[in-house]
Amino acid sequence: MPRLLIISLDGFRHDYLNEHNLPTLNRFRNEGVQATHGMRPTFTTMTFPNHISIATGMYQEDHGVIHNSFYDRLLNKTIGMSSRDDGQWSDPKVEPLWITATKQKVKSAVLFWPACHNEFFGIRPVIYSWLYTDNIPFREKIDNAIGYFRELSVQLVMLYHFEPDKQGHTYGPHSSEVRDVLFRLDSDIEYLLNKVKNELNDDLNIIILSDHGMTNVTKVIRPFFEKYINRSSVESTILSGALFNVMPRNGLTEQVRNNLSNIPNVTAYKLDEMPKRFHYSKPKHRLGEIIALPDVEGHIISAATTNASYDNKGNHGWDNALPSMQAIFIARGPSFNENVQINSLNNVDIYHIACYILKLNPNPYATAGSLVNLTHIFRSVENVTTSNTFIPSSSTTERFTTSMNNACLLCSIRLFPVLLMLFLLSFTF
Repeated sequence: MPRLLIISLDGFRHDYLNEHNLPTLNRFRNEGVQATHGMRPTFTTMTFPNHISIATGMYQEDHGVIHNSFYDRLLNKTIGMSSRDDGQWSDPKVEPLWITATKQKVKSAVLFWPACHNEFFGIRPVIYSWLYTDNIPFREKIDNAIGYFRELSVQLVMLYHFEPDKQGHTYGPHSSEVRDVLFRLDSDIEYLLNKVKNELNDDLNIIILSDHGMTNVTKVIRPFFEKYINRSSVESTILSGALFNVMPRNGLTEQVRNNLSNIPNVTAYKLDEMPKRFHYSKPKHRLGEIIALPDVEGHIISAATTNASYDNKGNHGWDNALPSMQAIFIARGPSFNENVQINSLNNVDIYHIACYILKLNPNPYATAGSLVNLTHIFRSVENVTTSNTFIPSSSTTERFTTSMNNACLLCSIRLFPVLLMLFLLSFTF
């Protein structure tokens, strides 16, 4: 029975692996599969949309998550990573990996991954994080993940961790604070590999990836404060940062675009004029009609109406082809070949890699990624070893899932031993 652990380390820029002495991560990538030039995120290179692209194998214009927080004019609601079930997943074509797995009776645990707490057409994974928090150490998340594989016959765990993105924003990508957290994460990965060896007999496929890179903020452009456009000429819902998206009021579309185009080193587009390679021209009920992009990496466009300071030294969101925005991809395990280097891959390919390993039929609408250029990263079937693990009866699984849902499942992170005892006791009922 194949097993797969996907770990996302937010904001882990791909060249951190070359810039820092990270012995465990470098040994890991040299023993397995590595993308030497990183993994390409989807545009815009933000956390929420890219985690959904990784999970669904879809571009942002297709899965509908177009920023970390955005306004949906059909729902009349602002949607973000912490949003509950507000109707934002009404498109039946959008299906995260854990839903694909659950529908095909492959048990999954999804820990703090964006949208893991949301229901998709009445379906949830067996284990998921009900509430997000940064307060749980990475090693505790690792302990829970390995416990789920060992004790509960889970085949897929997707685990999100917020570092080194947090330090990259506050101090910049080349700071000593980023260096220090990378050293700690490297030690945590060594802890993980030792647990996999000792508790799972090394029978676990592991993918370590990130959602995007990070670069220094070098300039802040403030179109409202600098009088390029009038605040009253656009609706109140604005996306800002490495992308500036506004909805002009009736009759002002050309005026707003022309005014934004007057900003030095900024290019303004109507939605239907966006470069095709960005795959970012819809959904129109979540995007404004005009998008302005800085021509210079490191420049951001702020919605501030005053000359307020901008505190973050690092950011992301720029062109997904930029080297600084590339994410990491390294993998090893019984399903992967050893000592394989690929130039790059797209993060929308991860969904298909996971489906291949877990023997799942992919969502037919997940067409952005593929395995066309990646088949050589896998071992031949006859060389893949599997473990004999106990699978609980369907009635036991149902009782366990119900009790976990009633407990809101955030408790599963802190109280795994108690939940495990409930699971074992269920055999006596």
